[in-house]
Order: sequence, then structure tokens, then C-alpha cells
Amino acid sequence: MTLVYLAVLVLFLLALLVVFAPLRGAPRPFPENPRPEELRLELEALKREAKELSGAERVRVLKRIAWIERELGAAAAKEEARAARPAGRVPVWGVLLLVAGGLALAAVLVHHTLPRLPGGAVTESLAIKEAKKLKELRAKAERENTPEAWMAYADYAFELHDLERALEGYDKVIQLDHKNVKAYRRIGVILFLAGRPAEAAEVLAVVTQVDPDPEGLLFLGNAYFQLGRYQDAIAAWQEYLNRGGGERERVESLIETARARLEATDPGEIVYAEKCASCHGAKGEGGIGPKLAGNPILNAPEAVAEIVRNGRGTMPAIPLSDQEMAALLAYLKKL
Repeated sequence: MTLVYLAVLVLFLLALLVVFAPLRGAPRPFPENPRPEELRLELEALKREAKELSGAERVRVLKRIAWIERELGAAAAKEEARAARPAGRVPVWGVLLLVAGGLALAAVLVHHTLPRLPGGAVTESLAIKEAKKLKELRAKAERENTPEAWMAYADYAFELHDLERALEGYDKVIQLDHKNVKAYRRIGVILFLAGRPAEAAEVLAVVTQVDPDPEGLLFLGNAYFQLGRYQDAIAAWQEYLNRGGGERERVESLIETARARLEATDPGEIVYAEKCASCHGAKGEGGIGPKLAGNPILNAPEAVAEIVRNGRGTMPAIPLSDQEMAALLAYLKKL
């Protein structure tokens, strides 16, 4: 890649050299054309000769004199026009070479540099490896067609936040093993992450009765919270803590938020509590979603509104009325 950059740079510099070379210093004068001087000498000689001639011979010499005078006049006009032209004209082919070099350099920069953020090459390399591994796991699952193989594929897709493929994998697990509680639990989690809290709550409410893993309770509480069932959310989160769930600090903050929500009066806080807190934290400290408190994006409310309405990445679209959106944006400024 370094050689490509150097080649393009050399081409660009050569183009610059060719284009600006005529502008360096005074232009070299053209050698003087000897023809006008020869004609002037002949003209003087013919004029002297014409004085001594008569008849047809004199007419012939006068015609020659008239022709020479015309030639000298035309030569003088050309010389004046050449002198009036600006020195150091840039050749057209040089300009074309400069444009071609600039375009080539810009293409290289755009293709190899501009689209990437710092660490972009590393990120792309990791993405390629992840996609390759996911493809291999799927091929193995299709070949073996066992619950274990499909679970490995689904879990890796879930880890990559590829919810569509994860859902496909967990569905395959259930087809082969309809008592697999982890597959049901993960389907409930995916429903919540897809912005379907009511369906997520239905699935997780059943699964958590028989599944000892606290993950389902965390997302069951999140689903209840978004549905405005704050007492149920508090109960689910409290049970999550009782079972040794690892995100104790965040869940305790969510429980506090749910209790405060029961008495909340700020419309923006109400919208945030119902739609945002379960993923972004009670005070915008972050969780499943990124940290919002102090996030520079809050200085661009139009961008925030677009993300909320249309979703981004694993965040689903959140339908809000204009009044709810205005209240939410006002509340976010207080975080």
C-alpha cells in the first residue's frame, strides 16, 4: 500500500513540475527569423534597380517590390502578436496531467483513508474473522443438525448482536429440543431488544418460572418497565438480585427509578423512565445501551430525535408523539 501512495504522489509532483515549469523566470527568447532581414535587403536593392529601368522590366521589378512589402508587413504583425502573448503559457497536456494526478491521489485517499476511523483496519479485520466463524458454525450446525451445534451458532450470533441469525438458531434448537429453556429465554430477550416488550414479557414470565439463570429476570423487568408495570418490574429485578445477577449496581438503580416513577410528575422523566432507562440507565449512566449523561450527541437534539424514531444498531425504533419527544429532549438536557 505504501508503494501505491508513493506512485500516486510522484505522479502528482511530476504534474505540478510540468505545469509550473514555464512560469519559472523569464522565458527564453526565440531565435530571430533571418527571412525578414533578407527581404529588406532585397527590397532596397530592387528600389535602386527600379530607378534605372523602364518598360516591362520596370513593371516586373515593381510587382516584386509590392510583394516583398506585403510579406514584411505580415511578418511584423506576427511578431507583434507573439510579443503581446503572456510569457510562460501552461501547456494543455500539463493541465490534464495535473488533473489526472489529483484525481488519482484523491481516489487513493478516499478508498484507503477517509472511510476509516482510528482503528478502522483492526475493526474490519475482526469483523471478517467473526463473519467467517459464524459461517463455519452455521455450516457445522446444518451438517450435524443437533441442538448443541445450533446453540453454538445462535450464541455466537447473539454475542455479535446479530439478532436475526440468533433468533433463527434458537428456533432451530427448540425444534430439536422443545424443553431447552435457554433458547426460550434468549428468544424473549431478542423480542425485547427488537422493541416488542409485550411479547417479551409473555415469554420471559413463563421461562423464568423454570429457568434458574437470572438473565431472563433482568429483561423481564425491563419489559415490564417499558410497559409501565413498575411494581412487576421491581419484583422481577429484585428476584434477579436474589438469584445473584451480576449487574447489581445498575439493577438497584433501575429499581430506584421504578419507585420514583410511581411518583414522577416531569413528563420528560416519565417518557425516559418508560422508554429509555431500562437500557441507558436510570440516570443515563449507560447499561445495555450507551451512556447518555454528558454524551455530546445531546447537543444535537435533531440527531437524538432521529435515532429515537428510527433506531440505530441494536436499538429499536421508539414511536413517540411530538409532545413526548419534546418532553424527552428537554429531560435529556438535565442528565
